[in-house]
Amino acid sequence: MLSSLAIVAVGANAQSFTESFDVNTGYGAGASGVGTSDMTWVWQNNAVGGPGLTTWFQGNTTVFNSFAGPADGYIAANFNSSTGANNISTWLMSEVRTFSAGDTISFYTRTATGSIWPDRLRLALSLNGASTNAVDFSNVLVSVNENLTQFGYPETWTQYSTTLTAGGTGRFAFNYNVTGGGPSGNNSNFIGIDEVAYTAVPEPATMAALGLGVAAMIRRRNRK
Repeated sequence: MLSSLAIVAVGANAQSFTESFDVNTGYGAGASGVGTSDMTWVWQNNAVGGPGLTTWFQGNTTVFNSFAGPADGYIAANFNSSTGANNISTWLMSEVRTFSAGDTISFYTRTATGSIWPDRLRLALSLNGASTNAVDFSNVLVSVNENLTQFGYPETWTQYSTTLTAGGTGRFAFNYNVTGGGPSGNNSNFIGIDEVAYTAVPEPATMAALGLGVAAMIRRRNRK
């Protein structure tokens, strides 16, 4: 009976995942693409003035190490997402998921120690199916240093978490969003993201099945 309960429990979180970015492939400069690490992500660089030298890339240990795992096991974005002095809007979109109210999303992020160039990162949600159109990600769930305050972005790995209040099918996305950024701008430096976790709440039917399994196990024990 314990093995059957384990199967039910796994099914309850079939939509859940964690992403450590320990190995990143397929991310780079350019307007858009698909990259694979622990899972498949869609990336877009919508910077004003066009993409710069970078989009998302493997963590740089000369700036800082990862929160967990290999030293370079995180994903990063920086001021070179754009050119000149322009607005940066670089996206990293999850695989399609069926979300439910009560699901949680958490992640760790930080910037370089002593950075004087403000950074901003947003976590946004789209419930428009498989769409990768940035305009569909209008529901901002978390904003790190929304007002682009100098020294407002954490300089040590800091966890942020949010709980969804509505359900539907779509994606969530990280948006490195910095106005006045770029190599000649007054804003934007370097940010990292690590240990992303999406946790789906069990469906009611699954919970009912789990309850029946527990009840059956109790009855069997009582017979002994």
